[in-house]
Amino acid sequence: MSQNNKSKEPIHISNLDVKFRLEVTSHQEASALNACFSCGTCTAGCPISEFFPEYSPKKLAKMVKLGMRQSVLRNPFIWYCTTCRSCDQHCPQNVKFFNILNVLKNMAVKEGYAPSPWVEQTRQIMKTGLVVPQDEHLAEKRADFSLPALKNDGIQAKKLLELTGIDKIIKAGNER
Repeated sequence: MSQNNKSKEPIHISNLDVKFRLEVTSHQEASALNACFSCGTCTAGCPISEFFPEYSPKKLAKMVKLGMRQSVLRNPFIWYCTTCRSCDQHCPQNVKFFNILNVLKNMAVKEGYAPSPWVEQTRQIMKTGLVVPQDEHLAEKRADFSLPALKNDGIQAKKLLELTGIDKIIKAGNER
């Protein structure tokens, strides 16, 4: 069933989490969600929604307000944002939807709904300190341009990620 067809299914009140909206808006960076009156300018200005009409910041905001926790946190569209902040710039209520998305992504990760590429990339950073694994060809190219070799130990990145708690989240995700 396509994402569009799913949105036409009835919303069952038994599936709603009345505390979800409060949980999201308790984060300072997402508290402005309460000012959203669903005008849709966030979606109208979003370049992603031009290519993926099913992606709608307005719809995601409404789903949070309704308490559709599972539907929001499992929704792959929360990961589609390109961080252009167009939604923020267009909003007449100054709702920073980009910040709300970050809160939702963090919640999704903590509850084990992070996409596997994100998890693998985070593991790569913790292991090597690099987003993309360094191969011999890249090392040679850097040397050709007189660039220093990249450290490939990940010690500093791992310390930083441990300070944020991501290491525990990644481990918890493995246990689910």
